Amino acid sequence: MGPRRWKGELIADLASTVRAETSFSPLGTLLIALVESRYISLARFLDRGSYIAFAQPDYAKYRDTLLELWALEPLSSRWDEMYYLVRGGDTRITYLYPEDIETDVPELDRWRGAAQAAFGAKRIVFPHGRGSTEIR
Repeated sequence: MGPRRWKGELIADLASTVRAETSFSPLGTLLIALVESRYISLARFLDRGSYIAFAQPDYAKYRDTLLELWALEPLSSRWDEMYYLVRGGDTRITYLYPEDIETDVPELDRWRGAAQAAFGAKRIVFPHGRGSTEIR
């Protein structure tokens, strides 16, 4: 990691990284990050109009920026999950704190709900095996 960056720089860096993805959807791309000390879990959901596509992001592209952004927060008020929505030229960030997260709901189920809240109650298409998809 290089010199410490400002929060605004890190958020702008996330936006440019999300937009640079080959699967980026200008209709809406939702990056979800669960961050803890030295641990990250990521997912991307793409609004494809009639459905939502799930895409696993490249952790290396996001890891340092997300860890740095998370570490900027005071220890007593660090978020656990971040929902980073890019739609057209707009971005919206939602931070979830420990008390906001239903721990009895599996991570992927929570994230599906967030994607459908952002893009509508459309079916979600997950990659499954080689060249096929599983629709849920």
